[in-house]
Amino acid sequence: MSFNKLIRSHSHQLNPKNRISTSIFHSVFFFKSKLFQKFYSTAVKFRYLHVRNLLKKLLNFYIKSSIHVALAVLALAKISLLSTAADQEYTLLIFIFFSALSAYNFIKFFPFFKSQKFSFSTALIPLLTLIAFLISGAVIFLLPSLVVAFALLGGFLALGYAVPFQSTLSNWRSKKGWKMYLVVLSWLCLTVGVPLASAELFDAALFFKLGLVQGIYIFVAILPFEIGDLNSDAATLQTLPKTLGVKRVKILGILLLLFGSVIAVLSFGFASPFVKSSLITFFILGLSLWRSNKNQSAFFARFWVEGIPILWCILIYYF
Repeated sequence: MSFNKLIRSHSHQLNPKNRISTSIFHSVFFFKSKLFQKFYSTAVKFRYLHVRNLLKKLLNFYIKSSIHVALAVLALAKISLLSTAADQEYTLLIFIFFSALSAYNFIKFFPFFKSQKFSFSTALIPLLTLIAFLISGAVIFLLPSLVVAFALLGGFLALGYAVPFQSTLSNWRSKKGWKMYLVVLSWLCLTVGVPLASAELFDAALFFKLGLVQGIYIFVAILPFEIGDLNSDAATLQTLPKTLGVKRVKILGILLLLFGSVIAVLSFGFASPFVKSSLITFFILGLSLWRSNKNQSAFFARFWVEGIPILWCILIYYF
């Protein structure tokens, strides 16, 4: 019912000769109806903003605490496990997830750990890192020696990435051209080396094939991060986008993905679920790389690009 109709339906209750009373009635009713609408819309808007802010905080914590990247590492490791018969699969996956979580948080927040300056909000991630480290440290004793060797190698690379071994030296990340290779090698230790080492017989040929395909993927997946960090990276940090330029880096990434697709087809056969899912995944990564720029959203690389391995693992089950 419209406002005018509602007024007319109640007008018989007023004295038509009393224009002042009618005017007051109209004014009060109009004010109350508008006030109710404003209050209702404000309450709904407040609830929407509250829920949106809460979801945003949870998403920020999910990304900053490295849970997302740990799931990506876990997905790549699961892809490798599907290619071999491995025992203790669930124990191994628990170890890979928590070791990736603790290693990445240690790399990202080492300066804060060193300064020992924590507030309640910043202490939550170090606490999560400590719990993840303790879990992975307990589980590692249940794993074969070759798995432990690959895990320790990956941990050593992560340690060198973040911590200088001498006080007068910088860490390996600051060395010219070392950053990407350290990331690729440390990832491959967890995503290929550890899963294949858990099998009764270590397949060196399969390790080389999977390592080459996943190594190309990891290398190219880093490029959107490198491009997005152009404005914030230190001048002394020589990344590929700085040395080659953004356009050349994108072309290099696309060529590497094409090469990786050929290697996957030749190594595993076109009918393999691994190859079918790899081709789709490489295509999505290529599009993401081509769209990346130095002014991209913070969530573009750290959520969407970093979550592509999860899709890759799901696609293998689909095929």
